[in-house]
Amino acid sequence: MAEYKLRFTEETPETDGRQETLDELIHFMKEMEGLTMTVVTLDDEQSENWDKDDKDDFDYQDYYGKEIIQQIQAQDPDAACVIIRNTRQQPVAMAARYPEDPGWQGIGIDIRLRANIRKMIGLDDYQLEEPI
Repeated sequence: MAEYKLRFTEETPETDGRQETLDELIHFMKEMEGLTMTVVTLDDEQSENWDKDDKDDFDYQDYYGKEIIQQIQAQDPDAACVIIRNTRQQPVAMAARYPEDPGWQGIGIDIRLRANIRKMIGLDDYQLEEPI
């Protein structure tokens, strides 16, 4: 039987990337509090492409995100906050426009955190509307 040597070390707190990302999303959501929220649902093709890594380096998220923001600004210039969700009603991104900054700030939602963020936001309260 082989001999094993045990080495005891002090436990050191390890960074939890998932928790850091979740904290960042929660912070972003808190900044959005009080803003008028628009919920946009991607269509089937957009939902399928959203997380796709294209070999040609085409960024679907950037392309769709810009397209959605342009449409929102055209339809409702006073809109200040948008949550983009896929056809399974999972949030894939959030963006907000703050009064002191005319541009939009956006954040993507990691696929592993979407169920948690969906519950936090309460997206189940929003009926599926037609994709824009």
